[in-house]
Amino acid sequence: MGMRERVLDVGRGASLKRAWGAPRRPSGRAELLFILLIGLSLGIPTLPRREALRVFEIEKGRAWGREPSGPTFQIRARRIVEPPPLDIEHYVLQLTLFPGERRLEGRVTIRGRATAPTDDVRIDLVATLTVARVLLDGAPVPFTHAEDRVRVSASLAAGQTFTLVIEYGGQPTLVGRFPSGMFFSHHSGFPVIATLSQPDGAPTWWPCVDDPADKATADLEITVPPGYVVASNGLLEDVRLHPDGWRTYVWRERYPIATYLISIAATNFVEFSDIYVARDGTAMPLLYFVYPEHLDRAQRTFPVTREALRVFAELFGEYPFLAEKYGMAEFPWGGAMEHQTMTSIGSSALLSVDTIVHEAAHQWWGNMVTPRTWHDIWLSEGFATYGEILFRERMYGADPGQLLRQRDDGLASGRLGGTVYAEDATDPFDDIPAIYTKGAWVVHMLRYLLGEDRFFAALREYGRRFAYANASTEDLQRVFSEFYGASLEWFFEQWVYAPMRPIYAFSWSVQPEGAGYRLRLRLEQRQTHLVPRRDPTRPPVYIMPVEFTLRYADGTADVKRAWNQARHEEFTFLLERPPVSVAFDERGWILKEVLKGES
Repeated sequence: MGMRERVLDVGRGASLKRAWGAPRRPSGRAELLFILLIGLSLGIPTLPRREALRVFEIEKGRAWGREPSGPTFQIRARRIVEPPPLDIEHYVLQLTLFPGERRLEGRVTIRGRATAPTDDVRIDLVATLTVARVLLDGAPVPFTHAEDRVRVSASLAAGQTFTLVIEYGGQPTLVGRFPSGMFFSHHSGFPVIATLSQPDGAPTWWPCVDDPADKATADLEITVPPGYVVASNGLLEDVRLHPDGWRTYVWRERYPIATYLISIAATNFVEFSDIYVARDGTAMPLLYFVYPEHLDRAQRTFPVTREALRVFAELFGEYPFLAEKYGMAEFPWGGAMEHQTMTSIGSSALLSVDTIVHEAAHQWWGNMVTPRTWHDIWLSEGFATYGEILFRERMYGADPGQLLRQRDDGLASGRLGGTVYAEDATDPFDDIPAIYTKGAWVVHMLRYLLGEDRFFAALREYGRRFAYANASTEDLQRVFSEFYGASLEWFFEQWVYAPMRPIYAFSWSVQPEGAGYRLRLRLEQRQTHLVPRRDPTRPPVYIMPVEFTLRYADGTADVKRAWNQARHEEFTFLLERPPVSVAFDERGWILKEVLKGES
């Protein structure tokens, strides 16, 4: 903190574009931490550094490590080239769970409209489940169920509304690189049933149009045996007790929700609660559902949720689901998942403050604003990862650049071959470090470019413009370009659509000149990777504003800035006194590698 007070901080309240001037137009298309010190104030135990640094792995259960398999990739690949001409407006999921048989019986009602004339209504549902009958607008209709699709022969005009009911049942199966679908497991001998559908596990347990861009409202009516409690999205409106002791939990989600964010978790939960007070004084419940044997553990860490929502409301705008709630439910998986208004969190992550904060940030970035396609998943994961950084910065004064540099995921050492923009939408989590941590670096560097005020204004406008809807990478670029005052195409080309990062070699010298001194700063880019979409023969040149921190014998410091736009570049400054040291990008605004002995 002391260093920030002594130097001119262009990241605070001033646009770098104004401070430095715009860069020359590129030729062609230019391309943890202190570990849980919150424990000192909240009594939260310290985690090992290694655990804190692998939140991006914990969140999506990377430890499962399974290869892509099963119908999941068939479903997604077809939807990319063959989206159905339907706009779904509301789902009603009426499910009965049979834990002992690992089976469900369901009736799902789908209300929507045709966006274009069609005589082929298609709904995603894996073929391992059995469809008993289908009704269209109340009447039984013929259907086929093959290749993980339920097809109904019906003629719909553009704009015509419809109500489709599918009755089905069976034993759900898990699919995908990181298993998704409906889980049947146990904790301390008691069965637990839970779901995780990202990216495309929803059709493994309920029929839907499984497209993240087709958000709808939803009712979930989940019937379970005696002794079970069900946690889900939205508000709990009713619990119906049946004569045989079974119960139906009725949850209603009135905000638009993507299919992969709809979830249920059921076991012998114990519950506890908290209150979040919004900026306008509105009190909203925080509801927590955990296994009885883990109650004490959760009560020690979950209070950080309230603080995370407060910090994010100040930075991003008010919590987006204030009329409902926020909650967390423990589930049998290796990490956590940001289900809308009800995060699912694995037992191994209950003590991870970073995971709790990450999932809270997703309520804005991922849930309120949902990626338009799986190419754009970094808009969810990169933003939520940066949410962890912002939280620690705002709560404890941690340095955001230092926190990002401490991420031990291979970014700085060059093991980053994928792009932030997921080129293969059939496998969006193929390169987790790229979409999580490099994605967070992209957000960090946008903050650097725009300056503090413009960055957060742009972020809030991005959230406002696409609230309860979907956004693409192009949408984000458009909004931030507006606030930057010029096109950011060059920035997105080199950081989002291209792999890797720059490698710098830096040296300096100072000589007397007249009554003062001339400082020479030499910066060389030595990366050797190629970006075929830009130039298949020569390594790219990264165009970025750069900072040099000068320290003097009396302990004071100054920062000099310039635009780096060439592979070999020298900057000169006339000074009144000579520095005793010069550091390149000391505050860590740029994702990079600096060659040892040359910084």
